[in-house]
Amino acid sequence: MKQDSFRPGRRRALGAMSALGVSALSFSSLMPRLSMTSAVAADTGGDYRALVCVFLFGGNDSNNMIVPFTTAGYGSYAAIRGAQSAGGLALPQASLLPIADRMGQAGYALHPQMSGLQGLWAQGKLATLFNVGSLIKPATKANYRTNGAAPPNLYSHEDQQRQQQGIRLNSATAPSGWGGRMADLMGNAGGLTPVGLSIAGNQLFVTGERSSAVALPQSGSLAIAGTSASVADQARLAALRTLMGSGSDAVMVSTLGGLQSQAVALTQTINPILSGTSTAASAFGTQSNGLVNQLKQVAKLIEHRADLGNPTRQIFFVSHGGYDTHSNQIAVQDGLFAQLSPALTSFYNATVALGVASNVTSFTLSDFTRTLKPANAGSDHAYGGHHLILGGAVVGQASYGTFPTLALGGPDDVTSEG
Repeated sequence: MKQDSFRPGRRRALGAMSALGVSALSFSSLMPRLSMTSAVAADTGGDYRALVCVFLFGGNDSNNMIVPFTTAGYGSYAAIRGAQSAGGLALPQASLLPIADRMGQAGYALHPQMSGLQGLWAQGKLATLFNVGSLIKPATKANYRTNGAAPPNLYSHEDQQRQQQGIRLNSATAPSGWGGRMADLMGNAGGLTPVGLSIAGNQLFVTGERSSAVALPQSGSLAIAGTSASVADQARLAALRTLMGSGSDAVMVSTLGGLQSQAVALTQTINPILSGTSTAASAFGTQSNGLVNQLKQVAKLIEHRADLGNPTRQIFFVSHGGYDTHSNQIAVQDGLFAQLSPALTSFYNATVALGVASNVTSFTLSDFTRTLKPANAGSDHAYGGHHLILGGAVVGQASYGTFPTLALGGPDDVTSEG
């Protein structure tokens, strides 16, 4: 946490969303701009743009996702994390997947389970963003708690999830998310659907101050009970529509009727897309897990966007859970990253197949990272963390931000735990 946490290099990497009125934690030259004046992309997607937020719930230990690979860097990492045979968390250097930058420098490496993402890095379609965390204003290690820079409840899962999704860092609560506030500025750019769509339940990230989002199922189709193709159900649906369209002098009743009408119309529009055939879904092969199912739904909605009124902007939220690794971290992360990397790689391949790779950008977020110092073969809550950003428009094969000094009690450690 250095005074230059928001130096110009990071500002270049983190600017498009702040240009739209969204603060602090944002992504820019790594992503296609989402403003309504964006230039037409080289792919067949035209002026279409989409962001896909992949939230890693529980606090991803990104210290083992992106590891220093130089002799000195790896030496510091291994000395603190400790040997696995003694309950430590250090990954063997020989098992890591080096990621050489555009100049051929292999200063860092990915977790052994991330071979698919290593391939995207080699293609220049993946970038890493170092040491991102909630900070109200620039600070030093010495004054971050006394000068008003630290957000409330820094190491709390729930609070940090809200802060990462909401970026209202000087408040313990956030009534809207930064994806939702972007959607506010885009108006009706979502075509027949809202700009914000979550495939992981109702989430703050896509909740706007003026715009609503829609939550879609992780698999299967969207349905209203009692609306099958049977004669009785269709008669019931027709009666419901009549009631909803009849109006009322009561504002609450008429507003509810309007929302119900929108829900019925949305169901009938989206159902055939989610339950129908999909070219994009084939990119995922035989994979089957919650994250894959969510990303398949996103791919289907992008593929069939013409049926959704040709939206020009869409913001998606998907999630992957289980990252609260207080114990058995090596095995747990192996399993998680063995799902995360193939899912993200397959989703990128789906956008290539659809001709929109340069129009769709995906990125990770998480509560926070975890302590460098191990505890009971796991790690505790920490601060900041590293993230992945991928897509055809990403200025990839490059790292953005400043990698922290790996030293217990060092210049970037606000505790003695790393």
